[in-house]
Amino acid sequence: MSRRLAIRAGRTAVGVGGAIGLGALCIAAVTALLAPYIFAELSPWLAPHAIVDPAPARLARGWMAGDYFAVEALGAGTWAIGEPRYYQQNYAYLIVGQTRAVLFDSGSGTRDIRPVVSALTRLPVTVMVSHLHFDHLGGIGPFGELAMIDLPATRADVSDGRFTPGRYEYLGFVDGRAPPSPRVVRWLAPGATIDLGGRTLTVLATPGHTPTSAALFDPAAHRLFIGDFIYPTTLYAFLPGASLAAYQATARRLLATLPPDTVLWTAHCCRTGGGVAAPWLGMNDLRALDVALTRVRAGQARATGFYPRRYPVNDQMTLAAGFPWNNH
Repeated sequence: MSRRLAIRAGRTAVGVGGAIGLGALCIAAVTALLAPYIFAELSPWLAPHAIVDPAPARLARGWMAGDYFAVEALGAGTWAIGEPRYYQQNYAYLIVGQTRAVLFDSGSGTRDIRPVVSALTRLPVTVMVSHLHFDHLGGIGPFGELAMIDLPATRADVSDGRFTPGRYEYLGFVDGRAPPSPRVVRWLAPGATIDLGGRTLTVLATPGHTPTSAALFDPAAHRLFIGDFIYPTTLYAFLPGASLAAYQATARRLLATLPPDTVLWTAHCCRTGGGVAAPWLGMNDLRALDVALTRVRAGQARATGFYPRRYPVNDQMTLAAGFPWNNH
């Protein structure tokens, strides 16, 4: 090979290598930018799991309704309905007044929750969900209709009178589930009240875990039913739509407006050392989350893991977050 040809071949190799390197860099950048969506799509393969634990549930409190659902009386006409054998150990809440009742979250849909609800009250029941993920909205089928927080994003999901959440709002593909299409029978603006007869609940918007998350506050009992915004174990703040800024704004608003003795009834079991029972937290835990979010957003907290990045909050919680650029 002549010197001229050798130089030309060398330049070609450098060009090809540079193009490959640039392509790899672009792929890495796009992957990092879209990490919440890519992680969600890959999660069935990254973390394969059994949907239902074959072993019987061992409850610390309450009783089993059949072999799947757990029921725990919380007093003042309120029951927690859990799925202790479901891999996410969800809890929904039945809140009963004198004339009506609300079921806050419909269960995962792995089993039909409606017979359990019917055994606890004969009053008309309105279903409202804390957010649109499949493990909370998935059980709506037997009811066929629900009340929904009134936001532009939730209104946009209505077509031909039916509410159908988007792919990354529902995330049902994680467990191979298609999204439901219930009717919305009542739109509830943030700040609206639900009159159950002798008992009133206030609807709160609680973005952070998802943009359209909602909570119900019982002012008479100082109880907040808060879904996945906060709960014992690992808080998911890295999936599509999660926002640390929204998380902190919501936490600070709740700290500023709720009574200091408010009990937060949450959606996933279990408390550290508490066994299988309805999961609850206090305002001190909400305050600890605010402190942790301040450190994480300032870059002062130390994380473990690549994605999600895990940060300690307190003895009950860990915060799992995304990268700063897609989880601001």
